[in-house]
Amino acid sequence: MKLEEIYNRFILKIERALDTNFWLWKLVGCCVVLTLFLAFPPYSLLFQHFSAQGAKLDAWTFIHNQAQDLLHPADFSIGVRREAMVFRWVLPGLYRLFGENLILILFLQFGLAVGFLYRVGSFAYTLFQDKVITALILFSISNTFVGVWGFADIHGYGDIIAYFLLLWAITSRNWILIFLAMLGAYFTDERAVVAGGYVLIFWAVSEALARGRADFKSLIKTVFTGRSTAVWLAWVVYLSVRLYIKLNYFQQHHYSAVGMPVMLENQHRSGLGSSLWSVFEGLWLVLIAAFTVLWLQSKRWISLFFLSGFLVLLTTGLYVHDVDRAFGYGFPFILLSLVILKYCTDRVPLQLILFFCMNVCVAQLQVFTMGYNVIVWVEPLPIKALIFLSRYLGWGIFV
Repeated sequence: MKLEEIYNRFILKIERALDTNFWLWKLVGCCVVLTLFLAFPPYSLLFQHFSAQGAKLDAWTFIHNQAQDLLHPADFSIGVRREAMVFRWVLPGLYRLFGENLILILFLQFGLAVGFLYRVGSFAYTLFQDKVITALILFSISNTFVGVWGFADIHGYGDIIAYFLLLWAITSRNWILIFLAMLGAYFTDERAVVAGGYVLIFWAVSEALARGRADFKSLIKTVFTGRSTAVWLAWVVYLSVRLYIKLNYFQQHHYSAVGMPVMLENQHRSGLGSSLWSVFEGLWLVLIAAFTVLWLQSKRWISLFFLSGFLVLLTTGLYVHDVDRAFGYGFPFILLSLVILKYCTDRVPLQLILFFCMNVCVAQLQVFTMGYNVIVWVEPLPIKALIFLSRYLGWGIFV
């Protein structure tokens, strides 16, 4: 059988499978099942956290302390993670709101992870009006770090909350909702503050392509006007509140990682390549294709905006320990690349690119570079079951 026949049969099967009511929800359900099968969350860490003698998840411990007294949390000075978490108030707020039940927060994160995929699918279908392309996009994204992390994050980071709020802002036109979403994302994690710039770039480039005007003046005008002002106002409010709280309650606060980029230190440098790859995986093809067509079509200012924003993403990611989480906040560039390819290329080559992206993303298992030079493999469900049996029956296969 020729490769072309395999490809055509696969595309035809997708078309038939999606010819149904509530097709997008069913597609999202399939993506979730496949994602959980290939990267099953490390729930065993939760069991240890809740057991009297088990190892505790230190982020949740600090969130518990924050929820008791947000401005005077206990054990503030212990550990780099806790230094960084002092101004992250969304998870402590939810912890207090949910009666200090972190399981409810994890259910919320799970729901937001599903909602994130649904909103990406809705965005893709609105953009292309093509169910097959939407399916290829969803299967790709759901099997990269951004799609998996919302389910696998049981550690107390809450990045999926910020991801969802950023996506909500990107795809919304309501000024108030954008402002609230951005502010919520900022107070979830500081990386979202930088990602606010990616949102501005997304809108500027998207509107320039839609209008057919890609000059520098039009791009800059979009960055500072319209719904972009909601992002700027959220920045002002966030930074003002943060500065006030720091000066009055956390005068000695600092980030110990500031200085030399941690990924240039000896213990971290070897993980840079894997981190860059694992966050986008096959979707690197989409990013490269988008920039290539912009350059070949002489859309120089859009190319500059796209490249400058992406370089900011890569540069800021070098300064933290949790590299994959930092790069994950660059998912707006995936969406922007899709917009660029929508306006700058034809459906047939785009569908073929996305087909290869999907195969790479699904085939690549999830390995994260996190924390203090820690490599985390989120095992597929069969491997997870084998690990459980090995430990329960004493086979000794896994250390």
